[in-house]
Amino acid sequence: MNLRRISTLLGLSLLAAATAADAAVHRVHQGDSIQAAVDSASPGDTILVDPGTYQGDPSSLYGIHITTPNLRLIGKVRRGRGEAGKVRILANGDQQTGIFVAPAGCGYTDSNCASEDLQGFYVRGFTVEGFPQNGIQTRWVDGFKFVRNESVNNLNNGIYPTLSANGLVKNNVSYGSLDTAMWVAGSENVRVVGNQLYGSPIGFEITVSNDVQVEWNFIHDNTVGVGLFHPNAAGNPPMPVMANWVIERNFIFDNNLPNPAPPASFQAGLPSGLGILLLGVSDNVIAKNFISSNDFAGIGVLGWCTATGLGDPRRNCENDLPRANPSANNNLVYRNWLTGNGQSPPPYLPLPGVDILYVQTPPYEPGTGNCFEQNRPSTLTFYSSVGVLPTDGC
Repeated sequence: MNLRRISTLLGLSLLAAATAADAAVHRVHQGDSIQAAVDSASPGDTILVDPGTYQGDPSSLYGIHITTPNLRLIGKVRRGRGEAGKVRILANGDQQTGIFVAPAGCGYTDSNCASEDLQGFYVRGFTVEGFPQNGIQTRWVDGFKFVRNESVNNLNNGIYPTLSANGLVKNNVSYGSLDTAMWVAGSENVRVVGNQLYGSPIGFEITVSNDVQVEWNFIHDNTVGVGLFHPNAAGNPPMPVMANWVIERNFIFDNNLPNPAPPASFQAGLPSGLGILLLGVSDNVIAKNFISSNDFAGIGVLGWCTATGLGDPRRNCENDLPRANPSANNNLVYRNWLTGNGQSPPPYLPLPGVDILYVQTPPYEPGTGNCFEQNRPSTLTFYSSVGVLPTDGC
């Protein structure tokens, strides 16, 4: 554990201890304003919201806007009562994002924030629906937890921790986005566990982040199940370290959705039928996943310029220089079980349908230090631009 993280965790512990004695519970009943309860809360307080449908101020950018540190936002879901038992946040008027958490004065599209990171946030039990941008989003938040929430038809990204650190995203459901059901961007030390992600161009995505652990998720019926993408595909600038993305023990299947992304977007260029797609990123792990019935490839590891050049030959590393190294290096692809992939690859691409696809183009993409080892069954199919699946990093 590095000193920065120790300092952060110590700070969160001291903040929690200092506020616990004075913490209050604010109860919100159907017909009340959740935002009014949030605005009156102090650090460490809990906002407890009854089941019902809530719509905030139509002139605001957000359904719920949180700038108070260490706030707990909890929906009192009544299971077994269907929609009537949910705490639903619906888009209204000019609102863009459902639940937005950031330091005061820092907006959901800002590239920089002059304030210190917001310390601590917890949200559980909310269904967020129909926002034109994002469902639940943090930005510049240190120490966050999203637990048992639902994102429905939020048309940019569903669940979106970005520029944040030290977080847990657990047992959420997200579907119906036109970009990504769940996206970790520009963030550090995030665990993503037990979520169900489907019905979107990308089920789960990581860009420009460090130390992201992704396990026991069900990712299915997207265009691409998991996207691990080069900084050129992100809205945030590269970080000094972008590594240690561990995709392990997930169930990734039937990602064959015809791509619904808006034309001319990066997502619109993604071919359907990919379980895991790693594009031009390094020092990551794809291990022990069950990957089945993705029509193009179960796992694809490609250089960034190679991948973008498939759609437009002019977009190569010489004509379209990327912001960071485009080669996929030092990645471990280990002990995955792959079955039934590659049965119907896109006819417009010059690549076969296979369980594992490996393509890089030297000299810009040397592809060094990668290790494909002990993937099963022994009859799995593969295609490699170097003839074999690399093992120089094993």
